[in-house]
Amino acid sequence: MSLIPQPQPQNIRSTALTQPAGGNVVIKQLREVFRDAFDQLGGAAWLVEFVKEDPANARVFISAISKLLPATVQVSGNIVIQATALDEEL
Repeated sequence: MSLIPQPQPQNIRSTALTQPAGGNVVIKQLREVFRDAFDQLGGAAWLVEFVKEDPANARVFISAISKLLPATVQVSGNIVIQATALDEEL
């Protein structure tokens, strides 16, 4: 069973991706298009099921999320970090 639902035609974005304002506008529009697609697929719930479906999907997810997280974080003051282990293998 595929986890990718078929989008309804009326929900598909039809606006142009280019504007004369420059590259930053195109990047912003692409982010909006990807966000629209993510929402149509089912958002976070869909992503969780996608990752659980296949270990290869989990590797893709980890690879993608590691590129989005900052390499270093600077903080001042006291912080508490609580980590929990996953009980099930992805």
